[in-house]
Amino acid sequence: MDIGARNSPAMITPDVLRELVNKLGDRPYNMTVQIYTENAYIPPARNCFAFMFTNVGDTTATIQGMVIFPSATPLTALGDSRTISGHWGDVYTGKIDLSFRAPVGATPAVEVVQLYYV
Repeated sequence: MDIGARNSPAMITPDVLRELVNKLGDRPYNMTVQIYTENAYIPPARNCFAFMFTNVGDTTATIQGMVIFPSATPLTALGDSRTISGHWGDVYTGKIDLSFRAPVGATPAVEVVQLYYV
């Protein structure tokens, strides 16, 4: 089957996708997990292809301008979370901008998980 001839998104059926994965193979990956308690420009891990963030504190935060609210009951339940991911083989090269909105509470905290190819 000639996969290269079918590059239109409308032509990608589950069978074609399965064949692509079989042809290209799996890519091993790993992850980092870090909790941030201050505003930061977070450098992406080398070969980062996805990052997830969860508000685990008591202060509203933004990541890349997206608002993530804290839990209504901090320290007992997680707040908002978001995930950003590319397509197979994509690598994120920008910085991850984290900031906490005023008024800052007693325990501002955002957990950032980065997935990266090894």
